[in-house]
Amino acid sequence: MRSPSLLGCLLVAISGCSSIDQAPVQGTSAPASATPSVESALLSGAAPAAERAVPQPVTPAAPPASPQPLLAAPEPVIQAGQCWVYAQVKPKPVQSTLEVVVKDSVNRITVTPAELQNGLTQVVTREGTRTYRIEPPTYKQVTERVEVRPEIKRYTVVPAVYEEHQQTVTLEEAKTVLDPCRTAGTRYARESGVMAFCAREVPAVTRTLKTQVLVAAESVREDIEPAVYETVTRWVVDTPAQAVEVLLEPELAQLKVEQLVRPVQASQVVLPEKTQRMEVTRFEGEARIVSRQAVCDADIDEGMVRRLQSVLAQRGFAPGRIDGLLGRRTLAALMQFQENSGLAVGALTLESVAALGID
Repeated sequence: MRSPSLLGCLLVAISGCSSIDQAPVQGTSAPASATPSVESALLSGAAPAAERAVPQPVTPAAPPASPQPLLAAPEPVIQAGQCWVYAQVKPKPVQSTLEVVVKDSVNRITVTPAELQNGLTQVVTREGTRTYRIEPPTYKQVTERVEVRPEIKRYTVVPAVYEEHQQTVTLEEAKTVLDPCRTAGTRYARESGVMAFCAREVPAVTRTLKTQVLVAAESVREDIEPAVYETVTRWVVDTPAQAVEVLLEPELAQLKVEQLVRPVQASQVVLPEKTQRMEVTRFEGEARIVSRQAVCDADIDEGMVRRLQSVLAQRGFAPGRIDGLLGRRTLAALMQFQENSGLAVGALTLESVAALGID
């Protein structure tokens, strides 16, 4: 079991764990023995920085977009002489300005009363209206032919007409048959094996039938009886009843009244609202644990620390005095830069060195 390295102890101080057990990795070697002063500076500077991180209340921001599926990153190739750490990537803080209304705008209203004067006016004591007069209808006499029985069609069936004829039907046609007989020459030649036949005609067999031939097919004869009409005299409306409009004039009276010369007036002055600008912090991404290649203790010298402190100071972080010592304030400034940049927090990793542009 290996003892915890310098960067591993720094990760322990940040995550709150008591120790980290590191299994030996094939193809790697333990880093050079850490300088006691550098390791104590790492351990003494990490914990206070974590203690000073106090969450600030912020206005709820829009929810982050759902993460898109990422392709699996290739496994890093670990070589001898390298140093690796497991570190936390914290959600990246994003600063924005929120303008809050601390006092709404208000309207100041000034009212000028109305001005009145006496006068006369006409008042309707009885409203005019309209009424209607009904005029009765007028009639006239009309003579019409009314159908009392409609036209009727009757159909009569005319039977079919036939003629009688005689028709001979052949029941069996005439035919020729061969009967055995004796012919010349065959009666004296019995040994020849010849048989003689004589042809005989059989007359046809016929029968005479009486048939009926259709002369005229069965048909329908149409007989029409004409319609029957009667003359009727009736009264029809010549002019329909109608309502004639009659107007009734209104009744008026004179009254003394106070007339409005100038109406009441109101003027207003709008006092603008008072606002206050507030700095709001929202976070992008989710916290996760990643493995990163770190700068080994043997490679951390005073020149690198000075360059680190200078770059952090130029970017607005507070690493303290540029003295080449990796102290508490320098580590706190580095962790603040890593957290703001979405990098692994707590160790001087190669990605942090590249992001700061340190050779």
